[in-house]
Amino acid sequence: MRQCVAAHVALLRRSFPAKRIPIQRRGLAVPASLRKSQEHVSLNEQQEAFLLERLPRDWNEEKIKDALGSFGKDLGSEWRDKIFLMRSRLGRSMGRALIAHPKDVPEIVQELPYGTSYRPMDRSDIEAFLEQSERLVNLSEDLRRLAAPENFLRIMTITEVPSNYGRKDIAYVIKQHCNVVVEPRDIVFRFKRWGRQADTCYVRCPTAESVDHCVQQIQELAVPKRAAHGALFGAAFLWSSRATLFASHPDLDFLMHGYGSKMWVFSTGWQEDMTVEEFLQVINRLDFFPVKVHRHHCTADKSSTFFMQFSQMQGGVGVKWALKRFRRLKWRWRIKQTVPFYGYARRVDLHRASEDRYEDEMSESDSDIDEPVHY
Repeated sequence: MRQCVAAHVALLRRSFPAKRIPIQRRGLAVPASLRKSQEHVSLNEQQEAFLLERLPRDWNEEKIKDALGSFGKDLGSEWRDKIFLMRSRLGRSMGRALIAHPKDVPEIVQELPYGTSYRPMDRSDIEAFLEQSERLVNLSEDLRRLAAPENFLRIMTITEVPSNYGRKDIAYVIKQHCNVVVEPRDIVFRFKRWGRQADTCYVRCPTAESVDHCVQQIQELAVPKRAAHGALFGAAFLWSSRATLFASHPDLDFLMHGYGSKMWVFSTGWQEDMTVEEFLQVINRLDFFPVKVHRHHCTADKSSTFFMQFSQMQGGVGVKWALKRFRRLKWRWRIKQTVPFYGYARRVDLHRASEDRYEDEMSESDSDIDEPVHY
């Protein structure tokens, strides 16, 4: 299976601490098994379904139907048409199920496994959930399309995206504020554990120049938190950058594999005919001492890119030290902030049929440089 390599480039931006809003609770505390989603809002007549999350991964539609029946919620003979279970590309359940039911029944989680959460859904929520389910299945193909050689400098990263936004919503924001037309299929969202949509999406712009234009416009850009309801639920603020680059080639399939897979640094923009030996001579003079270097030709701007493996994460010859050093060099060499120069290289998340636990869902393997960092 071809693997993509993503280089995350840390770009500077201001950050504002989130304000904590006190929530007043009445009556007895609700145990974890009865907890509701933070977005649980009574929909009254607008509700058309409800969403169950954190269900056991081995539950299928029939088990969900039996559990609802034990609570007195009979879905009838056409119950298969009223239960939609989100599945991964491998056909495994993600523990999220949508049940067509017009009434608000949060107490139903009492008959479900401990930890299950409940959320009512209106029509816009249902459409967003179905779109997310489709995008989760096609995520591998979408990432491979972004990693095409001609798209290397045409990728824009947008962060702080509300969880209910879809491809058409992001395309509308870019068209309205940047006057750039982007096809919805060229917008790819990240996903978190349990199949939840993350707050980051990648946009393939028509040209590299349009990326620069959009990055200038989408900086603390105010948008509705819920696109379907306008300003009723307040505003969210979008940020954009060139924080992520994608590269794909057969030579990169097993480059970052096994021990040391998290100790790679990526640098681009070097002379097209530069060899690995010449590159080592240059960076050794700059006090970089990688244990392994791999050259990759970039056809987008006819330059050479290099993947450097270091012996450790910390220390004077480690990955974090190298990233700080590249950041200083970028400032010293007067390279524009929007021009990619270096980044932390990692493999795009892969799920294999032989795995019971996926690497991207293991919290113990998280690193503070795995994600784009904005200051």
